[in-house]
Amino acid sequence: MKKTIELSDLTDTFQAVAEGGNGHDYVDLGLSVKWATMNLGAAKISDPGGYYAWGETGKKDDYSWGAIQHGSSADALTKYNFADGGLSLEAADDAAAANWGGAWRIPTSAEWEELCDKRNCKWEWTKLENTPGYKITGKKAGFTDKSIFLPAAGYFRGCSIEGAESSGYYWSATRNRPFEDRAICLFFIPTFIGIGNNGFRNGGFTIRPVMK
Repeated sequence: MKKTIELSDLTDTFQAVAEGGNGHDYVDLGLSVKWATMNLGAAKISDPGGYYAWGETGKKDDYSWGAIQHGSSADALTKYNFADGGLSLEAADDAAAANWGGAWRIPTSAEWEELCDKRNCKWEWTKLENTPGYKITGKKAGFTDKSIFLPAAGYFRGCSIEGAESSGYYWSATRNRPFEDRAICLFFIPTFIGIGNNGFRNGGFTIRPVMK
């Protein structure tokens, strides 16, 4: 039976520190960056928060190619494309940096890989306040009592949300080098966790900010 984490357990389970977080809590899992306790736009740990197209800083209702900020279609991108060679988001196009300020930003693909490394963290599919997702606990000495929770928030395709409560799609700040219309993302379901190259930039994915 999957464990449900109760609200009364939050203080002990999710060790949060607000100092230096520009008003937003973070957890130190002993990795190269500190991870926010909740998603960008969320009011609490179990909330999905906002959904953002890659390279855009605001929420919207339409996540089709015709509604993207940097271009008009998958074949007509005006930034982070083959022509300009851009592979990493600038602060102005980083939703975490733009909305939270301070040192907050979207994780790089390498930082997601570090979090997914089984030598660094343990991933457990569970529920928090009836919201499915992964509890991620540090494995390194001195950090085994520190955890974060990633809600299975699904994603927006066009004007509809898909995969809520059964999957998670979290942006990285890294564009897919071979394909200018895609960026690297974390993807998970209850039986799989991986870093993928096929997140189409128009899609509305969730964001978990990090900071040094």
